[in-house]
Amino acid sequence: MDEPLPALESPPQASPPAMSLAARLLNVFAIPGEVFAGVKAGRSSIGNWLVPALLSAVVGTLAAIAILSQPVIQQQMREQQAKLMAKQVQAGTLTSAQADQMLALVEKLMVPIAVIVTVVASVVRVLWWALVLRLLGQMFLKVKLGYSKMLEVAGLGTMISVLGAIVTLLLTVKFGTFETPGLRFVVDDFEAARKSQLALGAATAFSFWLAGVMSVGLARLGDVPFLRAAWLVFAYWVLQETLLGSLF
Repeated sequence: MDEPLPALESPPQASPPAMSLAARLLNVFAIPGEVFAGVKAGRSSIGNWLVPALLSAVVGTLAAIAILSQPVIQQQMREQQAKLMAKQVQAGTLTSAQADQMLALVEKLMVPIAVIVTVVASVVRVLWWALVLRLLGQMFLKVKLGYSKMLEVAGLGTMISVLGAIVTLLLTVKFGTFETPGLRFVVDDFEAARKSQLALGAATAFSFWLAGVMSVGLARLGDVPFLRAAWLVFAYWVLQETLLGSLF
């Protein structure tokens, strides 16, 4: 009597090859799925979020200094501040002398304040995105995600914003005006003050790219289909830009 053949065992799935930090920072642009698969399988690494946050702070600082040093932009900001002060003088809340003093003070402190805000925002943005991704996973996808791992996803995803800041900086220096190409240009009477149009103003190729990469990270670490994660991330992104602008 023939003996039954032994059951064939499925070969164990090979773990993704380990990447160096430099490789993760670069590969997140081209193969984010593999990068985040390595993040999920590997040990937690503070460098995955701290280094991108520091790079964002450095690039943002250089961008702020370069942008605010452009004569055209300086003139635009002076005119905007002068209009605001003129309204205060007309309302009787400020005298002309006080308005002139405040204008001089604002012009003097403009760059230091911009640098401080940029550095703080670079770190806070990573921490915030990690919290958002974790909450989206737990509340809507019903998966448990560690904050430290989502911090790595948010940090590595921030490299998209770093590249976007570099491109914006180069365009600003080249053309002398602070403009980023986005969907705002499809609206004839675009007004940044109108909340209904803030998402259009923020909708650049890099912002879409960033949301897509964050979606990949959430999908990989949550073991869910990409589209399930993507609609949540993009829905949050639209809500964020509508309510908070580009703060995060």
